Amino acid sequence: MQRLSVVVVHGSFSDSYQREFQTLIAQVKAQVDHSVLGAYLECSEVTLTTAIAQFLQDHAPEPAEVQILPLFLLPGVHVREDLPEAIAQLQTQFPQVCFKLLDYLGKDARLAPFLERQFAQNPAAQRLLIAHGSRRTGANPEIEKLAQTLNASTAYWATEPSLDQRLTQLQEATAKTIHLVPYFLFSGKIPGAIAEQISTFSQTHPDITVYLGQPFGSDPQCATAIAHILQGEP
Repeated sequence: MQRLSVVVVHGSFSDSYQREFQTLIAQVKAQVDHSVLGAYLECSEVTLTTAIAQFLQDHAPEPAEVQILPLFLLPGVHVREDLPEAIAQLQTQFPQVCFKLLDYLGKDARLAPFLERQFAQNPAAQRLLIAHGSRRTGANPEIEKLAQTLNASTAYWATEPSLDQRLTQLQEATAKTIHLVPYFLFSGKIPGAIAEQISTFSQTHPDITVYLGQPFGSDPQCATAIAHILQGEP
């Protein structure tokens, strides 16, 4: 049976986000032996189901297995509800296709190596991992578990502790060097706002050095890890 893959991201109107995602998909395609579609769940003129339907019409005239990899870092509403609903619609439209929803990318701390590589650049610094965060049950504990493997504390953009709160705590603990790594795949509005916040903090606290990492979706080894997932490799 023919295998096809769909890599789904949330989507963004940010040009840098879109460029980085397209670069990632191109790198993934170069490392797998079947066709791959990169698709947006939101922030696109074409709906996810329409994009996948067109992909299937172009590549799967016969029965096929389609594996869908959610490039999400938390098991929020998109992973738990939106994607299963989209797959159910597609299954009705394409009964000859076997759809398989893979685990979301951030599951089981599989991304820790990309984050550790950034933290290791400043081994003496206090480690701080900042994620978007979610109020849904079971989401943030995954981030906390990941942070423990990295020996890092956490901050969240959408929930507490916020970045301001965590920076204040580290300041009160007399931290002199902080390495902040964003738990985001691509550049965009929120990573940009984080950078501005760090710039303001550094100006008002010149005695503390803050190193700011980068979203890790541009790391070529991230593309390799995704390719391995799509190939069914460990």
